[in-house]
Amino acid sequence: MSKKKNIKPSIEEAKLRIELYNKLCDAVRDLTYDEACIVLCTVEYYLNLLNSSQCLDSRLSLVYSACCTYVFDYLYKAGQLSSTKDGFDPEIRKRITDVIISLANEHDAD
Repeated sequence: MSKKKNIKPSIEEAKLRIELYNKLCDAVRDLTYDEACIVLCTVEYYLNLLNSSQCLDSRLSLVYSACCTYVFDYLYKAGQLSSTKDGFDPEIRKRITDVIISLANEHDAD
């Protein structure tokens, strides 16, 4: 599916929007109002983050997406995606940061 530069209100766009609405509605269905607000505000934050990555060209955007997926997978396997108020374990976070810095330094050496 190609990215459209100018999305005019159309039947296809309306279908996409309704599909998004329905999926988000299903996702937050069992939450309280306050919980749904927290989740949806966090999704808005995620949307802003994705928007900021749009300045990357297509190739870099794909690599960025892959890297984010790998980090997510690491966090999942390390048991860091469970609900805690404190966020990720600082040691796990440091390990990921160390890997990123090591890769950056290796590329700098090339």
